[in-house]
Amino acid sequence: MSRFVPRIIPFYLLLLVAGGTANAQSTFEQKAANPFDNNNDGLPDLGMAPENHDGEKHFAEIVKDFGETSMNDNGLDTGEQAKAFALGKVRDALSQQVNQHVESWLSPWGNASVDVKVDNEGHFTGSRGSWFVPLQDNDRYLTWSQLGLTQQDNGLVSNVGVGQRWARGNWLVGYNTFYDNLLDENLQRAGFGAEAWGEYLRLSANFYQPFAAWHEQTATQEQRMARGYDLTARMRMPFYQHLNTSVSLEQYFGDRVDLFNSGTGYHNPVALSLGLNYTPVPLVTVTAQHKQGESGENQNNLGLNLNYRFGVPLKKQLYAGEVAESQSLRGSRYDNPQRNNLPTLEYRQRKTLTVFLATPPWDLKPGETVPLKLQIRSRYGIRQLIWQGDTQILSLTPGAQANSAEGWTLIMPDWQKRGRGKQSLAIVCGGGR
Repeated sequence: MSRFVPRIIPFYLLLLVAGGTANAQSTFEQKAANPFDNNNDGLPDLGMAPENHDGEKHFAEIVKDFGETSMNDNGLDTGEQAKAFALGKVRDALSQQVNQHVESWLSPWGNASVDVKVDNEGHFTGSRGSWFVPLQDNDRYLTWSQLGLTQQDNGLVSNVGVGQRWARGNWLVGYNTFYDNLLDENLQRAGFGAEAWGEYLRLSANFYQPFAAWHEQTATQEQRMARGYDLTARMRMPFYQHLNTSVSLEQYFGDRVDLFNSGTGYHNPVALSLGLNYTPVPLVTVTAQHKQGESGENQNNLGLNLNYRFGVPLKKQLYAGEVAESQSLRGSRYDNPQRNNLPTLEYRQRKTLTVFLATPPWDLKPGETVPLKLQIRSRYGIRQLIWQGDTQILSLTPGAQANSAEGWTLIMPDWQKRGRGKQSLAIVCGGGR
């Protein structure tokens, strides 16, 4: 212990001298900047002001902490222990400041986002507004919900979702489920997503399943939301925090899927999208995306995203120096999930005419009259009926009206005399259009 005291005294004398010098310099600068603010310097203390022993207490705590640290047998001499102790204190102080700075971006009211997009034809398809609301946030997990409206050519799409996120080391992992509803057309689908976010890389996957059955779009066509999936990877540039790049692969299943919202349907189409985002300040993001389909069709989109965080001063959201913190892993806990909020639609030709001819009984005798059971469902009525096959051999006879499905009969021939054991009969029905 006798060797310990002489070594520790010079170190703390150095700290005291440095602190006193810094304090003196700070006092001098304050007086120079405020010459008329003397703060009662030089006046005697009349015993009315309470004594402040915070400095002495803080110094005593530092000495105590260093003493406890130096008692550990870690193979370091006193000088190395003092250096490690000082670096640890600086690291802890910086870490506390960074955490407080990052947490200031996380408001219990979440954040509101408005995304304006313009496609090749100048339409605002895909533009949307959303509100991300943290329901429960603690050290272990985050439970959230999101409400949104997305603009589509044929109406508004409502998006309602819930999800959870967990911190796993240097990653933020989570899942979500959404309910998308095309309000004007009464079409719905469910979305199931998973995400894994790192400091500079975000991975997302989504699967979409239609809820509703086919709905009439026109007199001859039906539509519904298509079933499909997408995979997205988003990269943040370490050397320039204002830029983000993304690549996305999507595929939908069906015979006539309009992946580009152009009116052209494809069979099980696949598309690859490349995106670039520029964030000058946390509030504003400019987006550009190129979407390329395997059929050769492509689409370009430009967008402007306004992402307002409740509880965060507007001045802070308009400061370029805050971009790195707002897009860091902890600062982005309240960011919207990466998914396609604009549903892809699938189409099919509507059946306006169906004809069913029932099979006659098998135990028929020659010369027996058999009524034909003809079922016709036509949206626009029946224009004409055309029978094909062995109509004369079967003695096909119409009912009261030739264009009616009622009253048709045939007479079974004598198979032995005819020398043929097989006859065929078919009907072609013409609708009203």
